[in-house]
Amino acid sequence: MAWLSTEFYFYKGSAPCRSVWMCIKALKVDVEEKTVDLLKCDNKRPWFVRLNPQHTVPVLSDQGYVLWESRAIMQYLCNKYATEETQHLYPTDPEQRGRVDRMLFFDMGTFYQAIKEYFAPKLYNGLPPDPDKENMLKQSLDYLDNFIDLDQGNYLLGDKLTIADFALLGSITELDALEYNYKCYGEVYKWSLKVKQELPYYKKCCTEGIEMQKTRIKALADEVRKAEEKARKASIGGKK
Repeated sequence: MAWLSTEFYFYKGSAPCRSVWMCIKALKVDVEEKTVDLLKCDNKRPWFVRLNPQHTVPVLSDQGYVLWESRAIMQYLCNKYATEETQHLYPTDPEQRGRVDRMLFFDMGTFYQAIKEYFAPKLYNGLPPDPDKENMLKQSLDYLDNFIDLDQGNYLLGDKLTIADFALLGSITELDALEYNYKCYGEVYKWSLKVKQELPYYKKCCTEGIEMQKTRIKALADEVRKAEEKARKASIGGKK
């Protein structure tokens, strides 16, 4: 029987991938790291679509068991690989786990969704963010700011790190890549700063991906400016 490995398919420029990568490092799961370059459309290649018909990243193939969706992957990894030392990442107590799940769903359905909707023009077309969606992002940051109580500990849900921290921190790194200033949300800013400083794997899992995203966004904006300048010159030339 062939030996099957655990493979992590990811793109460093993806915030959900960064979340899962931090979880993998925290659990010390031995994985084969396989880069899927979204800019080269690797996720649309037949071999990847066979792996994940939704052709999204991240994807985990754990000895032949394939799973996608970042939060589901983190839950699965904790369910399978957490030890007594790391069980705090996804507690087994129903009430504590419920609090973690609530934050995961808040991130997926409210916070990260607000980031994607507000910045969609910038992320995909190099245009300014959608002003009609800005209040949605600000409201979600207000919610998160009120959820965090650093008097109870350094993390989202008290004195223990959980996968909710990974999920929300991944979303925060997207704001970092988009150079969005959230310092006015005091609890969010202090929490994110503390976690970034404390996690020994934060730089490896996040720093390069943030810079990749910044570079991609700048390239898109440069393309738009060049096209606008070309159109402007053509318009002036046509008036002669």
